[in-house]
Amino acid sequence: MQVRTKQKNQGGRPRKFDEGEALGRMRRQLWTTGLSGTSIEGIARSAGLNRPSLAAAFGDKDAIYAKAAAQYGRMMDHRMREAMADEDLATALMNAFATAIDIYTENGPNGCFITSTAPAETLTNSVVRDILNRTLHDIDARFLERLDKEKGRGPADLPLLAAQLGATLHSLSLRARAGWTRDKLHTLAEGTIRTVLAFYGNPDRRSSEASAP
Repeated sequence: MQVRTKQKNQGGRPRKFDEGEALGRMRRQLWTTGLSGTSIEGIARSAGLNRPSLAAAFGDKDAIYAKAAAQYGRMMDHRMREAMADEDLATALMNAFATAIDIYTENGPNGCFITSTAPAETLTNSVVRDILNRTLHDIDARFLERLDKEKGRGPADLPLLAAQLGATLHSLSLRARAGWTRDKLHTLAEGTIRTVLAFYGNPDRRSSEASAP
């Protein structure tokens, strides 16, 4: 016969909270301060949690950053996939950059969560370095996936062209964080798209149509 023992209550009932919402608040804090710019106590306060609850649910600072980056990455990937679903290449690229600009500026001059916060940590933190490298790879892969749909068209070195589109995306993030207006960001994106479309034999018309409100 099994004997069931009642566990002693250690400090009252466990606090219930929505882990997704708490992680979103912590990501907001990290987006502002960076990983090194805040303490574990500051991260806990941003989520409305005490340190034991924070550690039990999310782990240490590196684990919290990794979870926040994964949460952001899933959101970004979903929205960029939707944006690039259009069959017309110019429209797909304009939608992608417009979506990114919306994300980078919707709550102030934030830029991309990962590319705005990870670079300063990469020389001393291998966890963050791996996250940044994976993010850069995934962004290039997303653009390459879209360019690959243009069968028999465009330049031979599509990975390089995809990386150039990714580089523009990173530049938009940096410039958004520096306070560039949305109009200036869109103008930069449109210039890159015109360059890309030139490889496909139509540098102007479709990009101007895609950028029209």
